[in-house]
Amino acid sequence: MAIGRITGPMLSANLTRSGTDLAFETNLLALDVSNSRVGIGTASPATTLHISATDSLRLPSGTTGQRPGSPANGDIRYNTTTSTIEGYSNGAYANLASGDELKDADADTKVQVEESSDEDIIRFDIAGSEIMQITANGLSFTSGGITSNLTVTGNLTVNGTTTTIDSTTLTIEDPLIQLAKNNSGGAANTFDQGLFFNRGSDANVSFIWDESADEFAAAITSGEDGTTAGNVTIDSYADLNANITGGASFTRAVTFNDAGAALDLRMEGDSKTHLFFLDGSEDHIGINTSSPAYDLDVSGSTDAVRLPIGTTAQRPSGATGIIRFNSTTGQYEGCQDGSTFVNLAIAGSAPTFTKETATGDGSTTTFSGFFSSAPENVNNVFVYIDNVYQEPTENYTVSGTNITFTSAPHSAARIFAITGADNTALATGGIARSETSSVNFTSTATNILTFSGTSYRSAEIFICLTDTANTEYAAMKGVVVHNGTTAFITVHSITNTGSTDLATITANYNSGTVEVKATSTGGQTAAKVQYSLMAV
Repeated sequence: MAIGRITGPMLSANLTRSGTDLAFETNLLALDVSNSRVGIGTASPATTLHISATDSLRLPSGTTGQRPGSPANGDIRYNTTTSTIEGYSNGAYANLASGDELKDADADTKVQVEESSDEDIIRFDIAGSEIMQITANGLSFTSGGITSNLTVTGNLTVNGTTTTIDSTTLTIEDPLIQLAKNNSGGAANTFDQGLFFNRGSDANVSFIWDESADEFAAAITSGEDGTTAGNVTIDSYADLNANITGGASFTRAVTFNDAGAALDLRMEGDSKTHLFFLDGSEDHIGINTSSPAYDLDVSGSTDAVRLPIGTTAQRPSGATGIIRFNSTTGQYEGCQDGSTFVNLAIAGSAPTFTKETATGDGSTTTFSGFFSSAPENVNNVFVYIDNVYQEPTENYTVSGTNITFTSAPHSAARIFAITGADNTALATGGIARSETSSVNFTSTATNILTFSGTSYRSAEIFICLTDTANTEYAAMKGVVVHNGTTAFITVHSITNTGSTDLATITANYNSGTVEVKATSTGGQTAAKVQYSLMAV
């Protein structure tokens, strides 16, 4: 083969071309001297080695044992032992992708694309076992799982039947957790929702929304494990123990024993077990007692009950049975007629009595200004003429501070009245006008009034009798007194709507108690007694 002439400067001994490009067979091999580039199939190499061809580049090939003795980063070759393309990096050879696989030297750890034709699955094998797949539906683990920390910076959606979290601690940043999400905006809910607590050998418990009852329930649910959607079987309700502190408040009604559940409610104090006790079955409330015998029972306390306190101007509207302490008068007061407040006497204190006097002239019946202050009621004064007791309304009437007698007291008659029984409750040492409840009696002597003979010496009584069967009524007055062993009674001013008396009235002293008794002269009769007591 003839050698053509090489134009240009002669080659130096090291074949260095002095600044002039060199080409062989046009573009078979081109040397871009100025840019230090070599081109194969191109006269204008764009990189250090630029191959412009449509066939391929054949790498050096050899067995694992034929690897170069002094490899460097970037070396690449075909390993005939492993049938893979391998490269040297960071002190070791590693297989490069070959066909549909990327695998290690012994081919037991690999990434495989499409194990079978067009299955569109990427498989990951570790130590000869497939552990993970990537499909069009996402990522799945065939064995094992994520064994180190995993951080998901985007949204995470978990689909499937069961999601199991076996971590020791579960931390959730979201302050609100939604249950039964797929029911949102759908038909009315028909299943219970809540939390279940697995207690091992003990019965499971739960805190749920009971859909059928429309209420929250802390319940014992031994037959449930939280995997069944629908109605949760509640074996019994569990105790709920909670503190409400820090100024907590209820903005909606709190109802106990709704629909007559007859459940008890107990609130403990710091040192008192039954500070507040609601007896649901008996409809009683106890303070410091677990067995209240009345609507309000404070018998378990040795302390006191504080009444409402206010001035006279701060009085509420009158209602029968209410009591309060009047800070204006410094006295306890109550209402017994539904409108008027009267003072209550302190036990052991006696009212202040006043003696009013006048002298008869044989003609005057009305004594104007006889009383220094107007009595509240004619029955609240005791009037005497020459030491003879005068019956209210029978012998005299009262209007303001005036007294009017039915007949003029004789000349020089000594008239005097005792006042001071107004606004005084029935209490030891006090005098008050009170009234008993109706008492039925027949031919057997029955108590219609009793009072303590050790506290009170005498009583003024007004008796009203009712014979419903015969539509007859009777009224009478009486005076009772005792000497410590025997009681004495005088009944007078008997007025009947019929032709005969309805009863006989007697008195008896029984072991320190004065008993006023009634015996019917016909059939069953009822008696009510209005009375005033005078202390011993």
